[in-house]
Amino acid sequence: MRRVDRWLTSDAGEALETAMDALIAPPRDGDHRTPRQRRHDALEDLARHWLDHGETPTVAGEKPHISLITDLPALQGIAGGIHETADGTVLDVEAIRQIACDASMSRILLGPDSEVIDIGRKSRVWTPAQRRAITARDRHCTHPGCCTAAKHCDIHHIRHWADGGTTSVDNGRLLCRHHHTTQHLKEKQRRRRTSG
Repeated sequence: MRRVDRWLTSDAGEALETAMDALIAPPRDGDHRTPRQRRHDALEDLARHWLDHGETPTVAGEKPHISLITDLPALQGIAGGIHETADGTVLDVEAIRQIACDASMSRILLGPDSEVIDIGRKSRVWTPAQRRAITARDRHCTHPGCCTAAKHCDIHHIRHWADGGTTSVDNGRLLCRHHHTTQHLKEKQRRRRTSG
């Protein structure tokens, strides 16, 4: 968890509240989030949507992005895997798996003394064509009873690529941020039951 405290001017606070209110739909059956959790999710959706679709400035030739340092053992839940942000914040395996579900990936190969040996090309996990096809098919979040618009959804690997799943239209589905997180928690519990 990360705590963020900020004082805003009245105008800035009103603009932020209005934008968040537009993203907060009335709770649906099975949505047991508190109002505070729903505001948190709306703020995250607002930030992610702006980073994905806004007129963001480029820094060193790239749009702003979250950088994660991980490896295949971490994604597979094997002890000892690396999983942290570029600033050193350690994330749990489920957070890494969820972010990796719908992200751009760059491979950087390090030697035994942490020297960079090779930098692979960045590739999109889901191509724009795949995203359009999944959006056209699903239209909105595919969790039963949820109608969150596709533009506020992630594409979830039905079978995660770290577990051998393909990045194909048949293996992807739209899930809103709340149900994407819920799905990863269910998968985590299922893996714990089968391994223990």
